[in-house]
Amino acid sequence: MPGDSDYDKQRAVWNAMVDRRPAAIAVCTSAHDVVRAVSAARAEGLPLSVRGGGHSVSGQALCEGGLTVDLSGMRRVTVHTGQGLVEAEGGCRLADVDRATAAHGLVVPAGTVSETGLGGLALGGGTGWLTRSYGLTCENFEACEVVLADGRIVEASSTERADLYWALRGRGAATSGSSPGSPSERTDSVPACLSLYRPEEAHEALAAYADLAPGLPRTIGWHASLKKRLPPYPFVPADRVGQPGLLLIAMWLGDVDDPAAAQLRSLTQVGRPCARECLVLPFADRVQRLMDAEFPEGRRYYTKEAHLRGLDEGAISEIVRFWGEMPMGGEIVLLSLGGALCDVREPDSAFSHREYPWWLEFLLHWQDPRWDAAYARQAREAVGRLGACVAPGTYLNMLNAGEGDDVRALTEAYGGPQKYARLRQVKSRYDLENIFRSNWNIPPADPRTRP
Repeated sequence: MPGDSDYDKQRAVWNAMVDRRPAAIAVCTSAHDVVRAVSAARAEGLPLSVRGGGHSVSGQALCEGGLTVDLSGMRRVTVHTGQGLVEAEGGCRLADVDRATAAHGLVVPAGTVSETGLGGLALGGGTGWLTRSYGLTCENFEACEVVLADGRIVEASSTERADLYWALRGRGAATSGSSPGSPSERTDSVPACLSLYRPEEAHEALAAYADLAPGLPRTIGWHASLKKRLPPYPFVPADRVGQPGLLLIAMWLGDVDDPAAAQLRSLTQVGRPCARECLVLPFADRVQRLMDAEFPEGRRYYTKEAHLRGLDEGAISEIVRFWGEMPMGGEIVLLSLGGALCDVREPDSAFSHREYPWWLEFLLHWQDPRWDAAYARQAREAVGRLGACVAPGTYLNMLNAGEGDDVRALTEAYGGPQKYARLRQVKSRYDLENIFRSNWNIPPADPRTRP
């Protein structure tokens, strides 16, 4: 509580732009602790928020003047090797899961920064290095143990409370998950090929990337990252460290011994790279930690994501122009998704807008709070200049504080009126009083309108 010696440490989150003071923080070590905290918040009429990893850019883990249910004491991971399942508690970070699964030569499809909270990532979808081959994190759920708003502990799966299971797969409607089980894949080592381009070579390389990436098999993931300052990766020449640069990162997502993995090398030949390298990386220790040092806790972060219908010359020019002029730190990422992401039909999961081939992500940071408004505006304007290339919807995990207040925009992000209405029906069955509302809130439907 405020006044306790470790209160400020416990309320700190990844994004320094978030500075909220809960009335109390309940650090839970079991699902029964979560029940006690939820029941106390209801009894006292306190706003309630749930903190998993505290890595959300929006800072929704904390509620001003309310009760934060902190799952940081719930980070146990159990690997059931015979079943190919991983049981992970709601406070786990990706590093916790990776550490446990690596010992068995397994991985779970998840995000790209090891300090990200598994629960928050998964309940919003969960894209990462392995998405093209193995889909979203939420779509690898076997089952979820859930604490409901009325204090009950229940299980949601395809055969039990299937409506809640549907909603949890991409929208996290109203609950805090405490032990999602996730099928694992034997992808503990990953062949990767990287090519590096100077700013003057970036447009040509991105044009080739835009042309080639959509035709690749799902066993290849190929990401483009326009970095404001290149980190001291071993493959980055010393004279390029700290300078702007475009990285094209190609990974083989199938069997490490498959001869077809050799086709990665051809991808390093596009454009005119100033450096390139092919290597095999341990997934947990290297791939999942590749970006950690670039996104530490305590900076001021702003993210802007847009789905793109296409990546034409005009869009590439605008992206490269903003990258060359951006005054803040960070990077611009282009993801070519598809593959397993498109295997799930739109009605079968709460996750939406999976049909668009390109995802554009601005991952920006700075230190001085005086630049908050100006830098956020510049990022929004940069996306606005892409015009008709921008498709409807957005990735909820990258929304910033306040951006979900527009009901029309939120409805579109949730997949449109029909899917939004279905989510409201689920919300009314499990949280009619809207106790869990400190997320991108879905208000419960009037129970009289239930089908």
